[in-house]
Amino acid sequence: MTRAPLLLAAVLLPLSVAHAGDDGPKRLSIGLAVGINPDMASLGSTITQDGTIDTASDTMADLVYATNKALMSDRDNLAIWHNSQYTNSSFHLLGAEPTLGGPLLGLELGANVRYELDDAISFPLWLQAGFHYTFRISGGSQVRTLGDAAQANPDVAQLLTSNGYDPADFIGGTLKTDYSADWLEIPITLGIKAPIPKMHYTFAYGGLGVSFFQGGFQVGLDSDAAYSNVLATHLDTTNLTVTDLSPGAVQDTVKFRIGGAGLNWQVGAQAGLKNGLAFFVELNSSGTAKTVLSSELKPETRQLLTATSSGTLASEDDQWFKRLAFPVVTSGARVRAGLRYYFF
Repeated sequence: MTRAPLLLAAVLLPLSVAHAGDDGPKRLSIGLAVGINPDMASLGSTITQDGTIDTASDTMADLVYATNKALMSDRDNLAIWHNSQYTNSSFHLLGAEPTLGGPLLGLELGANVRYELDDAISFPLWLQAGFHYTFRISGGSQVRTLGDAAQANPDVAQLLTSNGYDPADFIGGTLKTDYSADWLEIPITLGIKAPIPKMHYTFAYGGLGVSFFQGGFQVGLDSDAAYSNVLATHLDTTNLTVTDLSPGAVQDTVKFRIGGAGLNWQVGAQAGLKNGLAFFVELNSSGTAKTVLSSELKPETRQLLTATSSGTLASEDDQWFKRLAFPVVTSGARVRAGLRYYFF
């Protein structure tokens, strides 16, 4: 870990030659940086692997379409589609190959103010405070379309018809989900640098500190009427009855937000340019995590998730799922690059 910034400083060293003749180094500077967060604290992959809300074992989703989550995970989506398309099964459970959500690629924009304490304490320490905003730029969108399992299974079609339902209302449904995340970070970091002799503003450095966070993620839910019917309709294969508790099409956005503090660390290298400017590259990691309750769901979303989870529960109170709980993580490693200007 300690070799990386030194090697990077060696690569950047030629950039600092033009700055070697400055009268004297300044200590107070402001930096502007851009960074890439490859997986945004693994939020996208965590959500799409875990799914959300178990489906009851007597729902059409579970019995007919082998779907055990109301909001499907990438893992189940892909496995079910391939199993239904590339085996000898007569069930085409998914009508089209699902669009997988995958990891979230994040972009970070930030600024910071640093004071280098060389003159004050005769030791190469520095103190820095910053402001960074991280947001999704790609990933996290899923689309799942159901096939015609009711037609493939005559018993299911007959059960629906005998109870006054049209099997066509339970096939070809589409569920779209969109996962997004963003957060603000205010880091305060104390560090040490290894200067390059006679080269102003050129050094390798490392630091450790505390960061304060505000943000989280959100899930956009768009279920058409046919998909909602499959999730919220219960089949009693013993008494041959069908109970449809679906609210119809549902569109909602569920937000999970936190505020908290966590540690941060960074290693990097900086090369002085001209006129008090310097270029830097660094590896930074920071974060905090907490399980939180979501924003309040719409009444139709509550009805859908309640009926999906339990027909008995829904018959007593179809507004049971007022909020969801999920761990929110605002962290991760990212590579930053930017410019620093020394003005005092």
